[in-house]
Amino acid sequence: MALTMDSILKLPTPKKVLILAVILCAIAGLYLYFIFLPVRDDLSAAQSKLSKLESELSSSKAIARDLEKFKAQVEKLNEELKSALTQLPNEKEIPEILKTISSLGKESNLEFTLFRPKSEEPQQFYAKVPIELVALGNYHNVGIFFDKVSKLPRIINVVDFNMTKAKDIKEMRGKDETQILLKTSCMINTYRFIEKKSEEKKNEKKPARKE
Repeated sequence: MALTMDSILKLPTPKKVLILAVILCAIAGLYLYFIFLPVRDDLSAAQSKLSKLESELSSSKAIARDLEKFKAQVEKLNEELKSALTQLPNEKEIPEILKTISSLGKESNLEFTLFRPKSEEPQQFYAKVPIELVALGNYHNVGIFFDKVSKLPRIINVVDFNMTKAKDIKEMRGKDETQILLKTSCMINTYRFIEKKSEEKKNEKKPARKE
């Protein structure tokens, strides 16, 4: 039997309440299934995406904060590299450095009996340029020479140092004075920067084509 509005109105109050409750439950179920649950899922997905974006934003801000610090570090490293490279002459500057060292010896009143550059010793990005040196002069002049060499704007190391007495020289300076002449032998190492172009030329030997 179909229910009509009139038939419903004629029903007892308890049945009216029951029918109303069923209708409300049906409406609530439809709302829950078609509206609330999809919206809740969308909201949950949106919140998850928002959390992810907030995390990415936080990471991006942290990177942005550190970016200036990284740039400063890179600039500092570049400056240190430039400074180091100025102390490593290129191939063209080596003869001038050898000439400078020789001139410093003369300025220090030393007599070089041996000044012989030896074969270079290639390393990773630089080559060691050893110079075998034997000089005659008094102790004071030898000290002046090495002090001047140490002040050159290049990396120069003195190794295998040996000093022996050569002979006594008498000079007239108002009275007889005996000056000890020393024979100083050592190895002086300077260093040359190996330019990339030079390395590339050595490595770019292409094999002959097989016909």
